[in-house]
Amino acid sequence: MPVLVLEPTKTYQLLLESLFKDRGFQIVCLDSGALGLQQIMEERFDLICVALHLKDMSGIDFCRALRDKNKENLPVIMVTSDMRKAVFAEGMAAGITEVFRKEDLLAITKYLTLFKEQQAGHLKVKGTVLYVENNDASLMLVQRLLASMGLRVIHVRSAEEAYKEFNASEYDLVLTDTLLNGPMSGLALIREIRGGPEKKKRVPILVISSLEDTSRKIETLRNGANDYVSKPVIPEELAARIRNLIGNKKLADQVERQQQYLKEMAMTDSLTSLYNRHCLTEIAPRYISEATRHDIPLSFVVIDLDHFKKINDTYGHSLGDRVLVEVAGLLKKSCRKEDLAARFGGEEFLLILPHCKGKDAASKAERLREKIETLKPNGISVTASFGVYQLPLGSLVSFEEVFVMADRAVYEAKEKGRNLVILGEEEDEGLS
Repeated sequence: MPVLVLEPTKTYQLLLESLFKDRGFQIVCLDSGALGLQQIMEERFDLICVALHLKDMSGIDFCRALRDKNKENLPVIMVTSDMRKAVFAEGMAAGITEVFRKEDLLAITKYLTLFKEQQAGHLKVKGTVLYVENNDASLMLVQRLLASMGLRVIHVRSAEEAYKEFNASEYDLVLTDTLLNGPMSGLALIREIRGGPEKKKRVPILVISSLEDTSRKIETLRNGANDYVSKPVIPEELAARIRNLIGNKKLADQVERQQQYLKEMAMTDSLTSLYNRHCLTEIAPRYISEATRHDIPLSFVVIDLDHFKKINDTYGHSLGDRVLVEVAGLLKKSCRKEDLAARFGGEEFLLILPHCKGKDAASKAERLREKIETLKPNGISVTASFGVYQLPLGSLVSFEEVFVMADRAVYEAKEKGRNLVILGEEEDEGLS
């Protein structure tokens, strides 16, 4: 990767030469601006490093001359000991990309490392772009750029097609013009996307348009676009904006996944992967409220493994844990989509069965009892006692009260010899 260094001091020239070569750059060192401008016309460079004071001109004047030669996109960094704001401002106005203190070799090194990675494509973006464009000249340029960045591109020519495609698949960026084929404009497409489901409407939108007036740009951003690029497109600018938007989306997606994971960890039993007791105190009242409001049958099944302490004492806690895991797996497989299976604590489990009457829940519990009896995890004989209780229709009761009734039925099963299913009754009406 060729770099031109313009530095009048031999000692600092050698220091920069070492710095660049250690990072794999090919370097040409000169001491005057005129020689530098001549060299640039004869040879291609990826980066220019210039001192503030050269033999024949300032680094700022050199940069102005460089930009006048249609080298607007060639990055130029300036190294200087003069860090006055006026120097910085004048340098930026002349087209300097970045200014570094001569003594701050660490900052220069970090910049070079990142620059090389970007140029070599190590920071290629992974993602899928929905590109909406009906101008063939713009289409070829932008598609080539997106492909070079490593992005997958789905191209359509109208906002109507784009909205249909957007709802059918997952995208990391929408790239659209404002003037499109068909009755629907790019602005209308943005509004439709921003009015959609929460996850979909967070997808970043970058607008490319030949419309230059400020009011249109402001209106585009107000409608929900994240960024705006004017035609004719400068490839480096567009690439930087795309990389930022997709990078930010990926970061937000990662944070969301982490939050979801932490939420699941807080609500899940670490051993069995069933919901835990904390989750039950949060979710069970919702089941009860829903069943009461709509007069829907709702049943609770408490499962307590018989003589589990003896299993731990005889076979050890690791095999005892294995028993719990396999029983939990059996319960999970037996659940419908709307059911909830939880480990209440120790060797006690709970099933919440919406749209299920007490007698039907008892039949389900009996089938589970038989399966547990034949499960024999690691060759260990296991049985369980079941207590079933149906929420009284139309009654406002707490989860604690319901659990007490189901747990009371379990206690009865234990008293009657274990390995039984007992359907609990309402204390007042004798529900069975």
